[in-house]
Amino acid sequence: MLFVAQLFGVTVTAHDGAVIGKLRDIMVRIEDREYPAINGLILQDRGRLFFIPAHVISEITYARIEISTTKINLQQFRRRDGEVMLSKDVIDHQIIDINGRRVVRVNDVQIARIDNEYCVIGVDISPQALVRRIAPRVLAPHVVGRQIISWADAQYLASAAPVQLKVSYNRLSEINAVDLARIVDALSYKESAEIVAALDDETAAETLEEVSDERVIDLLEGMDQERAADILEEMTPSAAADLLEDLGDEIAAQLLDRMEPAEAEDVKELLAYDGDTVGRNMTTNIVVCYPHDQVASVIAQLKLRDELPDPFTEIYVVSPPDTDIPAEIGLPFIGVVRLPRLLLSDGEVSINDLIDEIPVVAADDPADEAAKILGEYNLTAVPVVDEHQVLLGAVSVDDALAVILPEIWTRRGTRNFG
Repeated sequence: MLFVAQLFGVTVTAHDGAVIGKLRDIMVRIEDREYPAINGLILQDRGRLFFIPAHVISEITYARIEISTTKINLQQFRRRDGEVMLSKDVIDHQIIDINGRRVVRVNDVQIARIDNEYCVIGVDISPQALVRRIAPRVLAPHVVGRQIISWADAQYLASAAPVQLKVSYNRLSEINAVDLARIVDALSYKESAEIVAALDDETAAETLEEVSDERVIDLLEGMDQERAADILEEMTPSAAADLLEDLGDEIAAQLLDRMEPAEAEDVKELLAYDGDTVGRNMTTNIVVCYPHDQVASVIAQLKLRDELPDPFTEIYVVSPPDTDIPAEIGLPFIGVVRLPRLLLSDGEVSINDLIDEIPVVAADDPADEAAKILGEYNLTAVPVVDEHQVLLGAVSVDDALAVILPEIWTRRGTRNFG
């Protein structure tokens, strides 16, 4: 095992002992490999930088580096796309620790020989690695303490290098959206944009719902509007409405125009309510049925849906359509059927026999009124109605906690990642 920071300045010799130069950097190509192989060495001799390919490296030690040839191309080194310098582009830069779900600073890089190739196998994030770098070379081995993260568990950020790189971000999908949001907040804007650009629309939406207000606005304003609209479509309507309200009117209108009509309409309906009201914080993604429906038919309809609300604990029962009432007015709320009770009932049972009556809130009520009702009646969600008792949506426990405990539930601000 070797640590790169302690190799810089080491003499490089040919197999006959002739001095070739001093090591200045090590070049790798970040590929879809657990441990990327070293592609070559960057040497310096009398002010000139030149490249030594990896296949001529015989041995690397802290005392010297030996190569197997005396034929050296002394042409001035110029890096190309895809090339990463371990000193310039990795050490002292930030990476993502996938298993630790955090951003860390690289203080040293660990390499080892695997199947006749020198490969990057890990990074040292310990404070002791910094001490070893500034200590005299003879004292550095006596500085104890390592904190190694395997390279296989490290997410390198392409923006750390000044050249074009193809970097896989597949492992980011292993990180929970809340933890990923903390990472996005901890990184620079450029790095955050790099991460979000690599996520699919659904994961990006879940992540941005948890990101701090200032950062998410910057990210949405900085990305292509079609991409921003696609992400907004995947968000809950209330989260999308909050974000659009924080954007300038012109940008918000442009993004709404680019959203699918159905999703845009849901968001527009919520934007009609003030931000601190029940209406702004409700969801319209609920399941409804009629009192004359039978259990079997309701369950069959549930199976036909592409997706169900999350959380999904009850079905809302509304009055059947009345030809004397215009369709745009909506349907009055009657009560709810708890999901466990529905599933345990015989298929021929009428929904009317399973209805529970529960309190409701008005769309214009203060948002904390919904939280109060949820707590007092031990509910998982509370229906939202208008002045005619027409069902408009519901406020879940998650939505209510986001209102009354914003610092804890929606996590504003950043976390110290060390």
